[in-house]
Amino acid sequence: MARDYYGTLGVSRDATPEQLKRAYRKLARELHPDVNPEPEAQERFREVSAVYEVLSDPEKRKLVDLGADPLDPSAGMRGAGGGMGGDPFGGFGLGDIMDAFFGGGGGGGRGPRSRVQPGSDALIRVELTLEECNSGVTREISVETAVLCTSCSGSGCAGDSRPTTCDTCSGRGEVQSVQRSFLGQVVTARPCPTCRGFGEVIPDPCQKCGGEGRVRARRTISAKIPPGVADGMRVRLASQGEVAPGGGPA
Repeated sequence: MARDYYGTLGVSRDATPEQLKRAYRKLARELHPDVNPEPEAQERFREVSAVYEVLSDPEKRKLVDLGADPLDPSAGMRGAGGGMGGDPFGGFGLGDIMDAFFGGGGGGGRGPRSRVQPGSDALIRVELTLEECNSGVTREISVETAVLCTSCSGSGCAGDSRPTTCDTCSGRGEVQSVQRSFLGQVVTARPCPTCRGFGEVIPDPCQKCGGEGRVRARRTISAKIPPGVADGMRVRLASQGEVAPGGGPA
């Protein structure tokens, strides 16, 4: 039976490239192994990824509209190794596929990411008596967390030094590579291993924080717990979580 390319993505035959991309992204988020570890979901993920790769290529899509099946190995669509083998992606990992489809490849580039990121939340469990749950209470909580480095004020640089442009990626924050698969040449982009995707390196890092812009410290937080709380409820303390690398907001 011929493969139903459009049906696999759940779109009509006259779907626009943007509609194809939205349909694929929706399915990929549902089926990605990091979200759905079931073997059936992984197989489905491979299928929709391969189908999207075909339909997103205008020339291959024309073949589909003419009734051909570009994913059929008997049709001559073979990888550089001369056969399909056991890997339907011709040696590409799932991360490579996701990067290529979600903006990491194809020459589009995402550009360098900011060194200053928002900090992570911290979840702290507190035991209360029944009376405290009923009337409310203020608790002083001691927590080990990340705080702003006072030596560099979060910049990560020692003294008056400043970050410099990464020589490996020329400030783009990513490096590209061209590989061959059974679908043809695929350009993938990965975060630069030298600058970790920032596009800049710190030649003279702060000795106190090692260039992170934050240090570990123990501090005391005053948590006001309102009356009427029940088991499992959460009280949010804004800006009291971890300071992020680069001195990002807590």
